[in-house]
Amino acid sequence: MRTAASPASLSSPASGSSSRARRVASSGTVSKQPTPRASRSTPSSNPRSTPSKRKAEPAAENPEPSPSRTPKRRRTTVTEDELQARAKRLKDAEKDLRLRQAEVKKREAAANKKHKALDYTEQTLSREHGDVLERRKTLLVKTRAVDAQIKGLQLQRKTLDARERALNRQAERQSVVGMSANGTLNPTRALDMLEEHHTCSLCYEIMACPYTLTAGQCGHSFCAFCILQWSFAAVHRGCGYWHDPLECPLCRAELPYTSDTTPRSVFSFPFTPNRLADGMIKTLVAIVKDTKPDGVPATGSGACPSAGASEDKGTGASMTSERLAPWREGGAMYNDWASRDSRGRTEMTRLATQWPTLQAEGFLEFKDRLAVAQ
Repeated sequence: MRTAASPASLSSPASGSSSRARRVASSGTVSKQPTPRASRSTPSSNPRSTPSKRKAEPAAENPEPSPSRTPKRRRTTVTEDELQARAKRLKDAEKDLRLRQAEVKKREAAANKKHKALDYTEQTLSREHGDVLERRKTLLVKTRAVDAQIKGLQLQRKTLDARERALNRQAERQSVVGMSANGTLNPTRALDMLEEHHTCSLCYEIMACPYTLTAGQCGHSFCAFCILQWSFAAVHRGCGYWHDPLECPLCRAELPYTSDTTPRSVFSFPFTPNRLADGMIKTLVAIVKDTKPDGVPATGSGACPSAGASEDKGTGASMTSERLAPWREGGAMYNDWASRDSRGRTEMTRLATQWPTLQAEGFLEFKDRLAVAQ
């Protein structure tokens, strides 16, 4: 039987080494002794004895300590080394961790410092933004005030321009009509202006509803009824159209040719109303028409004749009254002018309305209505 190892032998390595040395010495001594049986026999001659010898030889040559104690010592030694290595690694890891913690703290402090700097910059920008907004509001208020002043000045300018135009028109009217110094309308001067500047070259009367020819080199004005009679006199009764372009009675400028195809363009209409001359003629005729028999206008602030006026002026006043009498309300000159004005305005409006679609029969009807002999 195998005896258990004593505690002393397990605890003291010196005793173990000495016993191991004795075993090795005894094994070496045993191996050196000759074994005549083994020398005489060969493996080939005695094959059955060979395995047993091979099994016995390792036990005799290599005496090993008891397997129940040696692995425990090896495992204990390996575990202690591993523990020491692990403890060293832990110390190194702790040292590295402390270094990393210190670096993280430094970075955190730097980040906090940058964050504070950013907060300060943000606060500064916020204050500056508030100042900019306040300045913008102030500028907007000032801009609105300036715009209001500009609008007020523009309105004042428009008012002044309107007053200036009114004064200019009044001055022109006074110069054309012949107002006296105290603002009284002068009917004699009005009649003179009518006869000098607004006489028709076809009938040699005061123009009634004046129309202008649309030739590029012309622009002469005539009574509406007179120019219609003159133009429709050239219409041939056989075809109902004009064979040749019309010409101005004064300057012989050619008018646009009237085509026989319909619809015609409204721009081919050869007559244009002279509204400025028409308004001026109506104003002057009204001044003359409203004159009293004594030569004083019916409306106005005319001054009464002076008490010390000489008797030789009575003849001139009577001549003026006789000259203005036909132009008063119900006079022959005024009735003739009003009739020509109404008839010419009516016929010209009808022709302008029917011009795009007017055929030969329509032109002949106009010719007969205008009492043109040819």
